[in-house]
Formats: sequence, C-alpha cells, structure tokens
Amino acid sequence: MDEHLYDDIQILVQKHSLAVPGVLATEKCFVRKIGMRYHVDLHARVDANISVKEGHTISHHLKDYLMAEIPNLGQVFIHIEPAEEL
Repeated sequence: MDEHLYDDIQILVQKHSLAVPGVLATEKCFVRKIGMRYHVDLHARVDANISVKEGHTISHHLKDYLMAEIPNLGQVFIHIEPAEEL
C-alpha cells in the first residue's frame, strides 16, 4: 500500500527535470522511500516528432541529471510521453 508522502522530493524532481534539454514538461511523478533512498517513477513529455533514439537519449540524460542533483535517489524510472501542443 503506497501513500503520497514526499511532496518535497516530487517538486524537486519535477523542477530539475525541466532543466534537461528536450524535456518539455512532466506528468505523473511518484516517489517512494525504500530504506534510506527515494525511488522515482516519472513521466516526461518530449517533442512527439523526435525519433525513439532521441527520446531514449533524453531519458538517460534526465535520469543521470536527477541522480547527480538530488541526494538519496535510488532508482529512477523515466517514461517518455509525446507532447502534443503545449
């Protein structure tokens, strides 16, 4: 049973995500604490017209950036979503 308890981490993740080139917005962001680490499940919106390879690259940059910028992150799962008109 999950509870939504980590608003501060969620806000930080979403704020930092927008600093990564190619990330246009974020949608769902779920944060769970396991032991001393936070695990993040994030949906990031990117240009719907880019290639799968480009989206994959953006997701890796996003994960690496979040892991470097936010202490105590464990696993970070990035789901790429196509952004229609924003």
